[in-house]
Amino acid sequence: MTPLDLEESRHVVVVDSSVAFKWFSGVGEARVPEAFDLLDQHGTGGILLVVPAHLPAEVLNGLRYSRLDSEDVARSAAALSHAELVTVPLTAQLTQLAVEIAFTHDLTIHDALFPALATLLDAELVTADRTQARVTECRVRLLA
Repeated sequence: MTPLDLEESRHVVVVDSSVAFKWFSGVGEARVPEAFDLLDQHGTGGILLVVPAHLPAEVLNGLRYSRLDSEDVARSAAALSHAELVTVPLTAQLTQLAVEIAFTHDLTIHDALFPALATLLDAELVTADRTQARVTECRVRLLA
């Protein structure tokens, strides 16, 4: 799905991997209820959660190196796919903007994809990453 295909009738929110991680490994994480509230609102149609295509790999890799075993990570992978997040492919427009944001704000490219997507969609970015929360190209809500 491209940004232009999104339903304009719902409030669009971009969540990053640090927020999605809270859905599966809340131990030691702050503001887990708020992260789940976003997922619940998406499930009931109140908001539309949109993510760049690399989010599942990033979340599952983080879970792989957490205290979860392989079965828990596999269950998390299934649950993540069942969440039906709107996934946007890594287009040239998205990656070019991510490069600009990465260099401007000293982020990794994969982290900069989230604010880049929020910028392109004129959406709010919800993150638990304080470095990403400092970007100025989009509206940001910090869950840390």
